[in-house]
Amino acid sequence: MNRIIYYFKNLFSTQQRSGTVRYMFPALLTFATILGAAAVSNSGVSYVRLATSASTVEAGQRFTIDVYASAHVPVNAVDITLQFESNAVQVLAVDRGQSVLTIWTQDPIIKDDRVILRGGTYRKGFIGEHKIASIDLKAKVTGQNSFSATSVVLLAGDGKGTSVSVKESDSSKVSLYVYDENTNLDSIGVNVAVKIVTDINGDGKVSLSDISAFMAAWNDKKIKYDFNGDGQMTFRDFSIILADFFFK
Repeated sequence: MNRIIYYFKNLFSTQQRSGTVRYMFPALLTFATILGAAAVSNSGVSYVRLATSASTVEAGQRFTIDVYASAHVPVNAVDITLQFESNAVQVLAVDRGQSVLTIWTQDPIIKDDRVILRGGTYRKGFIGEHKIASIDLKAKVTGQNSFSATSVVLLAGDGKGTSVSVKESDSSKVSLYVYDENTNLDSIGVNVAVKIVTDINGDGKVSLSDISAFMAAWNDKKIKYDFNGDGQMTFRDFSIILADFFFK
């Protein structure tokens, strides 16, 4: 495996020096295939992921944030607190129609700058990634703001209520930018701090370890690393992490 990685690192550095990109795309496909086969499964991690229908929103516009929970062991109860900036966005409703939860200990709480989701399932529990709820919001005040999961409790369906370890991740937060008719749209891309987070393991750089984690999620058919925010995990996201690896 190390020889393969060394080969591809030299291949891309040679192409970068020569300016030749003729064989870049086939090489990327080969690289993706090899890493996908060699990646270590990321299924031993539980997490909460937020996904938004839009990262730039016009004032007065409605948008949604979907809340997902992924469990590496069967989980039958969740308690999730979401934090938002109430002066910037308004929470209109919480949609539970497609939720994996079938029992709600109480209706979702919308209070001050928090949304609290508490519930469980009749069965032993869910495993893998499932939707908990969709939050319906309306943008109010222009500027940068965020929506994040600040407290997450997952309980195992083992008859003991054992607490399940939850991995903190940048995917548990979404950054939003609200604009209006007076905003210079050309400057949004410069001013918005909606950053592409490709440093998956948080060590301050994009390395082969991050690429392997990306490929593991891809193999497991998860949407954990949707860098461009289109609600899918595709080759576009793969090209983004590769660009950060080779050129940053």
